[in-house]
Amino acid sequence: MKHFFKVRKSRQNCNPHKVTKAVCLIGCAIFLTGATEVPRKKMAPKHNTGGYINVGTVKDHRFSKSRSPRPLKPINPSRKNEGKTSKVLNDIHQYLKAFPATTAVLLLEKGEIVAEIYQGDGTANSEFYSMSIGKSMASLAVGQAYCNGLINDLNQKASEFIPEMSSNNFGKSSVRELLMMSSGAYQSVRSGQPEFQGGIGWSNRYNRPYKGFSWPLRLGQVTIEDILWGKEWKSIKNKHPHDPGEKFIYKGADTLALSKIVERVSGVTLAQYYDKHIWQRIGAEYQGHWESDKQGSTIASSGFQASLRDWGRIALWILEERKKPGCYGDYLKAATTKQISIPKKSRNSFKGYGYQWWTNTWRAPGFWGLGYAGQILALNPKTEKILIKFSYRHDKGSGAKLMKIFKNWN
Repeated sequence: MKHFFKVRKSRQNCNPHKVTKAVCLIGCAIFLTGATEVPRKKMAPKHNTGGYINVGTVKDHRFSKSRSPRPLKPINPSRKNEGKTSKVLNDIHQYLKAFPATTAVLLLEKGEIVAEIYQGDGTANSEFYSMSIGKSMASLAVGQAYCNGLINDLNQKASEFIPEMSSNNFGKSSVRELLMMSSGAYQSVRSGQPEFQGGIGWSNRYNRPYKGFSWPLRLGQVTIEDILWGKEWKSIKNKHPHDPGEKFIYKGADTLALSKIVERVSGVTLAQYYDKHIWQRIGAEYQGHWESDKQGSTIASSGFQASLRDWGRIALWILEERKKPGCYGDYLKAATTKQISIPKKSRNSFKGYGYQWWTNTWRAPGFWGLGYAGQILALNPKTEKILIKFSYRHDKGSGAKLMKIFKNWN
Protein backbone atom coordinates (compact mmCIF):
# COMPACT_ATOMS: atom_id res chain seq x y z
CA MET A 1 0.00 0.00 0.00
CA LYS A 2 1.34 3.41 -0.91
CA HIS A 3 0.89 5.94 1.87
CA PHE A 4 0.79 9.06 -0.27
CA PHE A 5 -1.45 10.93 -2.59
CA LYS A 6 -0.91 13.32 -5.48
CA VAL A 7 -2.39 16.80 -5.71
CA ARG A 8 -2.77 18.16 -9.24
CA LYS A 9 -2.11 21.85 -9.63
CA SER A 10 -1.35 24.08 -12.54
CA ARG A 11 2.29 24.97 -12.79
CA GLN A 12 4.44 27.55 -14.44
CA ASN A 13 7.21 26.40 -16.71
CA CYS A 14 10.55 28.11 -16.73
CA ASN A 15 13.60 27.98 -18.92
CA PRO A 16 16.53 26.33 -17.09
CA HIS A 17 19.02 28.59 -18.85
CA LYS A 18 17.23 31.64 -17.44
CA VAL A 19 17.64 30.39 -13.89
CA THR A 20 20.38 32.83 -12.95
CA LYS A 21 22.91 30.61 -14.62
CA ALA A 22 25.64 31.36 -12.13
CA VAL A 23 23.65 29.85 -9.29
CA CYS A 24 21.55 27.10 -10.77
CA LEU A 25 23.95 24.41 -9.53
CA ILE A 26 25.50 26.06 -6.51
CA GLY A 27 22.46 26.86 -4.43
CA CYS A 28 21.39 29.28 -1.79
CA ALA A 29 22.88 31.88 0.41
CA ILE A 30 19.79 33.71 1.51
CA PHE A 31 16.71 32.07 0.02
CA LEU A 32 14.03 30.55 2.20
CA THR A 33 15.26 32.16 5.36
CA GLY A 34 12.23 34.24 6.08
CA ALA A 35 14.23 37.44 6.20
CA THR A 36 13.94 40.16 3.56
CA GLU A 37 12.28 38.57 0.54
CA VAL A 38 14.33 38.30 -2.64
CA PRO A 39 13.34 37.95 -6.32
CA ARG A 40 11.90 34.54 -7.10
CA LYS A 41 14.43 31.84 -7.80
CA LYS A 42 13.32 29.02 -10.04
CA MET A 43 14.29 26.08 -12.20
CA ALA A 44 12.43 24.02 -14.78
CA PRO A 45 9.90 21.72 -13.05
CA LYS A 46 11.40 18.72 -14.84
CA HIS A 47 14.80 19.52 -13.35
CA ASN A 48 13.37 19.69 -9.85
CA THR A 49 12.03 16.15 -10.23
CA GLY A 50 14.83 14.68 -12.29
CA GLY A 51 17.77 17.01 -11.93
CA TYR A 52 20.29 17.68 -14.63
CA ILE A 53 21.58 14.14 -15.06
CA ASN A 54 20.49 14.03 -18.69
CA VAL A 55 22.03 17.41 -19.57
CA GLY A 56 25.28 17.21 -21.50
CA THR A 57 27.55 14.19 -21.87
CA VAL A 58 29.08 13.99 -18.38
CA LYS A 59 28.45 10.67 -16.63
CA ASP A 60 27.07 11.11 -13.12
CA HIS A 61 27.33 8.76 -10.16
CA ARG A 62 24.37 6.42 -9.72
CA PHE A 63 23.33 5.09 -6.33
CA SER A 64 21.65 1.68 -6.39
CA LYS A 65 18.52 0.80 -4.46
CA SER A 66 18.85 -1.55 -1.51
CA ARG A 67 17.84 -5.19 -1.68
CA SER A 68 16.21 -4.66 1.71
CA PRO A 69 14.78 -1.13 1.87
CA ARG A 70 14.19 0.33 5.29
CA PRO A 71 10.45 0.18 6.06
CA LEU A 72 8.70 3.51 6.52
CA LYS A 73 5.30 3.04 8.06
CA PRO A 74 2.58 5.68 8.45
CA ILE A 75 1.34 6.89 11.80
CA ASN A 76 -1.78 5.30 13.21
CA PRO A 77 -4.75 6.89 11.37
CA SER A 78 -6.36 7.78 14.68
CA ARG A 79 -3.48 10.14 15.43
CA LYS A 80 -4.35 12.34 12.47
CA ASN A 81 -7.15 13.86 14.51
CA GLU A 82 -4.91 14.71 17.46
CA GLY A 83 -3.95 18.32 18.25
CA LYS A 84 -0.59 19.14 16.69
CA THR A 85 -0.83 16.37 14.11
CA SER A 86 -4.24 17.55 12.90
CA LYS A 87 -3.02 21.14 12.74
CA VAL A 88 0.19 20.40 10.81
CA LEU A 89 -1.71 18.31 8.26
CA ASN A 90 -4.18 21.12 7.72
CA ASP A 91 -1.37 23.69 7.56
CA ILE A 92 0.54 21.66 4.96
CA HIS A 93 -2.50 21.25 2.73
CA GLN A 94 -3.14 24.98 2.90
CA TYR A 95 0.53 25.59 2.13
CA LEU A 96 0.35 23.44 -1.01
CA LYS A 97 -2.63 25.39 -2.27
CA ALA A 98 -0.90 28.72 -1.58
CA PHE A 99 2.42 27.64 -3.16
CA PRO A 100 1.68 25.38 -6.16
CA ALA A 101 5.33 25.28 -7.23
CA THR A 102 5.86 22.83 -4.36
CA THR A 103 6.37 19.34 -5.79
CA ALA A 104 6.69 17.21 -2.65
CA VAL A 105 6.44 17.36 1.15
CA LEU A 106 7.34 14.67 3.67
CA LEU A 107 6.72 14.90 7.41
CA LEU A 108 8.25 12.30 9.72
CA GLU A 109 7.87 11.92 13.47
CA LYS A 110 9.92 9.36 15.39
CA GLY A 111 10.47 7.41 12.19
CA GLU A 112 6.84 7.32 11.07
CA ILE A 113 5.24 9.09 8.11
CA VAL A 114 2.86 11.83 9.17
CA ALA A 115 2.37 13.13 5.62
CA GLU A 116 3.72 12.27 2.18
CA ILE A 117 2.29 14.51 -0.52
CA TYR A 118 3.16 15.10 -4.18
CA GLN A 119 1.86 17.59 -6.70
CA GLY A 120 2.75 18.91 -10.12
CA ASP A 121 5.54 16.80 -11.62
CA GLY A 122 6.37 15.22 -8.27
CA THR A 123 5.73 11.49 -7.78
CA ALA A 124 6.94 8.74 -5.47
CA ASN A 125 9.34 7.65 -8.23
CA SER A 126 10.78 11.13 -8.82
CA GLU A 127 14.38 11.92 -7.88
CA PHE A 128 14.19 15.30 -6.19
CA TYR A 129 17.16 17.53 -6.92
CA SER A 130 18.79 19.01 -3.84
CA MET A 131 20.61 22.09 -5.09
CA SER A 132 22.63 23.24 -2.04
CA ILE A 133 21.36 20.54 0.29
CA GLY A 134 24.09 18.65 -1.54
CA LYS A 135 26.54 20.61 0.60
CA SER A 136 25.02 19.10 3.72
CA MET A 137 25.31 15.63 2.13
CA ALA A 138 28.97 16.33 1.37
CA SER A 139 29.54 17.15 5.04
CA LEU A 140 28.32 13.67 5.96
CA ALA A 141 30.98 12.14 3.72
CA VAL A 142 33.74 14.38 5.10
CA GLY A 143 32.78 13.26 8.61
CA GLN A 144 33.04 9.62 7.59
CA ALA A 145 36.48 10.21 6.07
CA TYR A 146 37.58 11.90 9.28
CA CYS A 147 36.23 9.21 11.59
CA ASN A 148 37.63 6.44 9.40
CA GLY A 149 41.11 7.91 9.88
CA LEU A 150 41.65 9.26 6.36
CA ILE A 151 41.79 12.78 7.78
CA ASN A 152 43.71 12.85 11.04
CA ASP A 153 42.56 16.25 12.24
CA LEU A 154 39.94 18.67 10.95
CA ASN A 155 42.47 21.42 11.63
CA GLN A 156 44.82 20.06 8.98
CA LYS A 157 45.40 22.47 6.11
CA ALA A 158 43.80 21.51 2.82
CA SER A 159 47.17 21.93 1.08
CA GLU A 160 48.44 18.90 3.02
CA PHE A 161 46.07 16.84 0.90
CA ILE A 162 46.09 18.97 -2.26
CA PRO A 163 49.45 20.74 -2.72
CA GLU A 164 48.14 22.39 -5.90
CA MET A 165 46.05 24.69 -3.70
CA SER A 166 48.91 25.80 -1.46
CA SER A 167 49.14 29.28 -2.99
CA ASN A 168 45.49 30.24 -2.43
CA ASN A 169 43.11 30.40 0.52
CA PHE A 170 41.50 27.08 -0.30
CA GLY A 171 44.81 25.40 0.47
CA LYS A 172 45.64 27.69 3.40
CA SER A 173 42.31 26.87 5.04
CA SER A 174 41.85 23.94 7.36
CA VAL A 175 39.29 21.27 6.60
CA ARG A 176 37.22 22.74 9.42
CA GLU A 177 37.36 26.23 7.91
CA LEU A 178 36.20 24.89 4.56
CA LEU A 179 33.34 23.12 6.31
CA MET A 180 32.39 26.44 7.95
CA MET A 181 32.47 28.37 4.64
CA SER A 182 35.26 30.56 5.96
CA SER A 183 38.15 30.06 3.53
CA GLY A 184 38.05 33.69 2.44
CA ALA A 185 39.10 32.51 -1.03
CA TYR A 186 36.87 34.97 -2.88
CA GLN A 187 34.02 37.41 -2.41
CA SER A 188 30.77 35.81 -3.55
CA VAL A 189 28.59 37.86 -5.86
CA ARG A 190 25.60 35.53 -6.23
CA SER A 191 24.60 32.49 -4.19
CA GLY A 192 28.11 31.39 -3.38
CA GLN A 193 29.61 32.06 -6.80
CA PRO A 194 32.56 34.27 -7.63
CA GLU A 195 32.74 36.77 -10.44
CA PHE A 196 34.87 35.65 -13.38
CA GLN A 197 36.79 38.11 -15.53
CA GLY A 198 35.28 37.66 -18.97
CA GLY A 199 32.88 34.97 -17.77
CA ILE A 200 33.40 31.21 -17.83
CA GLY A 201 32.62 28.53 -20.39
CA TRP A 202 30.28 29.28 -23.27
CA SER A 203 26.53 29.32 -23.75
CA ASN A 204 25.59 28.36 -27.29
CA ARG A 205 22.03 29.35 -26.54
CA TYR A 206 22.93 32.96 -25.74
CA ASN A 207 26.21 33.15 -27.67
CA ARG A 208 28.19 34.43 -24.71
CA PRO A 209 30.13 33.12 -21.71
CA TYR A 210 28.31 32.00 -18.59
CA LYS A 211 28.59 34.19 -15.48
CA GLY A 212 29.14 31.28 -13.08
CA PHE A 213 30.58 27.77 -13.14
CA SER A 214 27.27 25.89 -12.81
CA TRP A 215 26.52 25.07 -16.41
CA PRO A 216 30.16 24.90 -17.56
CA LEU A 217 30.77 22.18 -14.95
CA ARG A 218 27.60 20.33 -15.85
CA LEU A 219 28.29 20.52 -19.57
CA GLY A 220 31.89 19.37 -19.23
CA GLN A 221 33.39 22.68 -20.34
CA VAL A 222 35.48 23.11 -17.19
CA THR A 223 36.56 20.96 -14.24
CA ILE A 224 36.55 21.45 -10.50
CA GLU A 225 40.34 21.56 -10.65
CA ASP A 226 40.16 24.43 -13.15
CA ILE A 227 38.12 26.42 -10.62
CA LEU A 228 40.08 25.59 -7.47
CA TRP A 229 43.62 26.11 -8.78
CA GLY A 230 43.68 26.02 -12.57
CA LYS A 231 42.94 28.38 -15.41
CA GLU A 232 39.52 29.49 -14.15
CA TRP A 233 40.87 30.29 -10.69
CA LYS A 234 43.16 32.85 -12.32
CA SER A 235 40.16 34.72 -13.75
CA ILE A 236 38.23 34.98 -10.47
CA LYS A 237 37.84 38.55 -9.22
CA ASN A 238 38.04 39.77 -5.61
CA LYS A 239 40.27 37.00 -4.34
CA HIS A 240 41.20 36.64 -0.68
CA PRO A 241 39.04 39.37 0.91
CA HIS A 242 39.57 37.69 4.31
CA ASP A 243 42.00 35.33 5.97
CA PRO A 244 40.89 31.71 6.48
CA GLY A 245 38.59 31.31 9.47
CA GLU A 246 38.04 35.05 9.82
CA LYS A 247 34.53 35.39 8.41
CA PHE A 248 31.61 33.36 7.07
CA ILE A 249 31.14 33.93 3.33
CA TYR A 250 28.87 31.48 1.54
CA LYS A 251 30.93 29.89 -1.25
CA GLY A 252 30.12 26.87 -3.36
CA ALA A 253 33.80 26.34 -4.14
CA ASP A 254 34.60 25.67 -0.46
CA THR A 255 32.48 22.54 -0.82
CA LEU A 256 34.16 21.68 -4.11
CA ALA A 257 37.49 21.80 -2.26
CA LEU A 258 36.10 19.36 0.32
CA SER A 259 35.07 17.06 -2.53
CA LYS A 260 38.63 16.97 -3.85
CA ILE A 261 40.03 16.36 -0.36
CA VAL A 262 37.85 13.29 0.15
CA GLU A 263 38.83 12.14 -3.33
CA ARG A 264 42.56 12.48 -2.59
CA VAL A 265 42.48 10.76 0.80
CA SER A 266 40.15 7.91 -0.18
CA GLY A 267 41.18 7.21 -3.77
CA VAL A 268 37.53 7.38 -4.89
CA THR A 269 35.18 10.25 -5.62
CA LEU A 270 33.17 11.83 -2.83
CA ALA A 271 30.00 10.34 -4.33
CA GLN A 272 31.55 6.86 -4.32
CA TYR A 273 32.67 7.34 -0.73
CA TYR A 274 29.20 8.58 0.25
CA ASP A 275 27.71 5.58 -1.53
CA LYS A 276 29.73 3.06 0.48
CA HIS A 277 29.61 4.69 3.89
CA ILE A 278 26.19 6.37 3.92
CA TRP A 279 23.86 5.47 1.05
CA GLN A 280 24.32 1.73 1.48
CA ARG A 281 23.40 2.09 5.16
CA ILE A 282 20.12 3.99 4.78
CA GLY A 283 18.16 1.16 3.12
CA ALA A 284 17.24 3.06 -0.04
CA GLU A 285 14.04 2.10 -1.84
CA TYR A 286 14.97 3.71 -5.15
CA GLN A 287 18.15 4.65 -7.01
CA GLY A 288 19.68 8.13 -6.80
CA HIS A 289 22.32 10.23 -8.54
CA TRP A 290 25.05 12.79 -7.87
CA GLU A 291 26.41 15.02 -10.63
CA SER A 292 30.07 14.85 -11.68
CA ASP A 293 32.44 16.95 -13.73
CA LYS A 294 34.07 15.57 -16.85
CA GLN A 295 36.94 14.11 -14.79
CA GLY A 296 34.46 12.21 -12.63
CA SER A 297 34.90 14.40 -9.55
CA THR A 298 31.73 14.98 -7.54
CA ILE A 299 30.04 18.36 -7.80
CA ALA A 300 29.56 18.31 -4.04
CA SER A 301 28.11 21.79 -3.79
CA SER A 302 24.86 20.42 -5.22
CA GLY A 303 23.81 17.81 -7.75
CA PHE A 304 22.55 15.16 -5.30
CA GLN A 305 19.10 13.74 -5.98
CA ALA A 306 16.94 10.99 -4.49
CA SER A 307 13.33 9.97 -4.03
CA LEU A 308 11.34 11.71 -1.32
CA ARG A 309 11.21 8.63 0.86
CA ASP A 310 14.94 8.07 0.50
CA TRP A 311 15.51 11.67 1.55
CA GLY A 312 13.48 10.71 4.61
CA ARG A 313 15.66 7.67 5.22
CA ILE A 314 18.78 9.84 5.02
CA ALA A 315 17.30 12.26 7.58
CA LEU A 316 16.36 9.44 9.94
CA TRP A 317 19.85 7.97 9.62
CA ILE A 318 21.39 11.34 10.49
CA LEU A 319 19.32 11.66 13.67
CA GLU A 320 20.14 8.08 14.69
CA GLU A 321 23.87 8.44 14.05
CA ARG A 322 23.90 11.81 15.80
CA LYS A 323 22.74 10.18 19.05
CA LYS A 324 25.44 7.52 19.07
CA PRO A 325 28.62 7.89 21.15
CA GLY A 326 31.94 8.06 19.39
CA CYS A 327 33.63 9.97 16.63
CA TYR A 328 30.85 10.18 14.07
CA GLY A 329 28.14 11.03 16.55
CA ASP A 330 30.35 13.79 17.92
CA TYR A 331 31.09 15.01 14.40
CA LEU A 332 27.40 15.22 13.53
CA LYS A 333 26.62 17.12 16.72
CA ALA A 334 29.30 19.65 15.84
CA ALA A 335 28.26 19.77 12.19
CA THR A 336 24.67 20.63 13.06
CA THR A 337 25.34 23.27 15.71
CA LYS A 338 26.80 26.74 15.29
CA GLN A 339 30.51 26.78 14.56
CA ILE A 340 30.66 30.26 13.09
CA SER A 341 28.38 33.28 13.24
CA ILE A 342 26.71 34.65 10.14
CA PRO A 343 27.32 38.41 9.76
CA LYS A 344 24.51 40.54 11.17
CA LYS A 345 24.22 42.44 7.90
CA SER A 346 23.29 39.24 6.07
CA ARG A 347 19.73 39.04 4.72
CA ASN A 348 19.30 35.83 6.62
CA SER A 349 17.27 34.74 9.65
CA PHE A 350 19.90 32.07 10.38
CA LYS A 351 22.57 33.37 12.71
CA GLY A 352 24.81 30.33 12.77
CA TYR A 353 26.45 27.86 10.42
CA GLY A 354 27.87 24.46 11.30
CA TYR A 355 29.65 22.17 8.89
CA GLN A 356 27.61 22.84 5.74
CA TRP A 357 24.39 23.04 7.80
CA TRP A 358 22.35 26.15 8.73
CA THR A 359 21.66 26.69 12.45
CA ASN A 360 20.26 29.13 14.98
CA THR A 361 17.21 30.78 13.51
CA TRP A 362 14.58 32.37 15.71
CA ARG A 363 11.93 31.24 13.25
CA ALA A 364 12.09 27.50 13.95
CA PRO A 365 14.04 24.86 15.89
CA GLY A 366 16.56 22.33 14.66
CA PHE A 367 19.18 22.38 11.93
CA TRP A 368 18.58 22.90 8.24
CA GLY A 369 19.77 22.02 4.77
CA LEU A 370 18.67 24.61 2.22
CA GLY A 371 18.71 24.63 -1.57
CA TYR A 372 18.06 27.09 -4.38
CA ALA A 373 14.43 27.53 -5.51
CA GLY A 374 12.90 26.23 -2.32
CA GLN A 375 14.50 22.94 -1.31
CA ILE A 376 14.44 22.34 2.43
CA LEU A 377 15.51 19.66 4.89
CA ALA A 378 14.63 20.50 8.51
CA LEU A 379 15.50 18.19 11.41
CA ASN A 380 14.73 18.69 15.10
CA PRO A 381 16.68 16.13 17.16
CA LYS A 382 14.76 17.02 20.34
CA THR A 383 11.35 16.03 18.99
CA GLU A 384 12.62 13.70 16.22
CA LYS A 385 10.43 15.58 13.75
CA ILE A 386 11.55 16.03 10.16
CA LEU A 387 10.21 18.23 7.37
CA ILE A 388 11.37 17.77 3.78
CA LYS A 389 10.10 19.92 0.95
CA PHE A 390 10.96 20.34 -2.73
CA SER A 391 9.81 22.92 -5.26
CA TYR A 392 10.81 24.33 -8.62
CA ARG A 393 10.29 27.95 -7.57
CA HIS A 394 10.76 30.01 -4.43
CA ASP A 395 7.73 32.26 -4.07
CA LYS A 396 7.44 35.27 -1.80
CA GLY A 397 6.62 34.19 1.72
CA SER A 398 7.02 30.47 1.07
CA GLY A 399 10.08 30.08 3.27
CA ALA A 400 8.78 32.03 6.25
CA LYS A 401 5.44 30.23 6.10
CA LEU A 402 6.99 26.77 6.08
CA MET A 403 9.29 27.64 8.96
CA LYS A 404 6.29 28.81 10.96
CA ILE A 405 4.52 25.52 10.25
CA PHE A 406 7.55 23.57 11.44
CA LYS A 407 7.84 25.70 14.57
CA ASN A 408 4.18 25.23 15.49
CA TRP A 409 4.38 21.50 14.88
CA ASN A 410 7.33 21.20 17.25
